[in-house]
Parts: sequence; structure tokens; C-alpha cells
Amino acid sequence: MKLHDTRPVREALNSLDFPADKESIVAHARTHGAGEDAERALRSLPLGEYASMAEVLRSVPVDPAPGRTEDERMQQHRRQGRKAGLAESMRPSRPKPIDEE
Repeated sequence: MKLHDTRPVREALNSLDFPADKESIVAHARTHGAGEDAERALRSLPLGEYASMAEVLRSVPVDPAPGRTEDERMQQHRRQGRKAGLAESMRPSRPKPIDEE
């Protein structure tokens, strides 16, 4: 489950003492009024000990653009990591030094 904003997680964990493990983070959020979405996102955290609130917030899955369609998400995923431009064979090249002689 991806949240659209980390504010509910921050509010639910505001009084938590760190370092804390995943189980205590989820339990603290449940007892301090975290919503169902925030609790579900915290349950998806990787196992381990978290040293600070910032570490928890970096690990919570967040969807930065909740209005995107599934098709738009897939297009973005396909484009990720690619550089726009021409193929190497299509780029103009300088003559090699040996060719200039």
C-alpha cells in the first residue's frame, strides 16, 4: 500500500522513541491513531531497526502522483533510466586523427 502523503505516519509516530524496530513502530502507530492506510504502509516496512523518523519516512512507500492511470505509470516505468537522444551510430562524429593525415 502506497501513501500519497507521509503526514499521517509522522503524526502517529511523533512521540515514538528511536531507535525502534518494525514491530514497535507498527504497534505505536496503531495505539496512537494511525489511519488504516498509514498502518498498512508501516506494515510493509522492511524488517529491521530504524534509528530515526527520517529513516522510517524514507522506507515508507509513497506514490508522488496519485492521479496517474496505470498506463501512465507503466510508461514512466519504461522510460525510467533512459537518456533521450540519438543512437551512437546516428551522432555526427569527428574524423579520427589517422584519417586526417
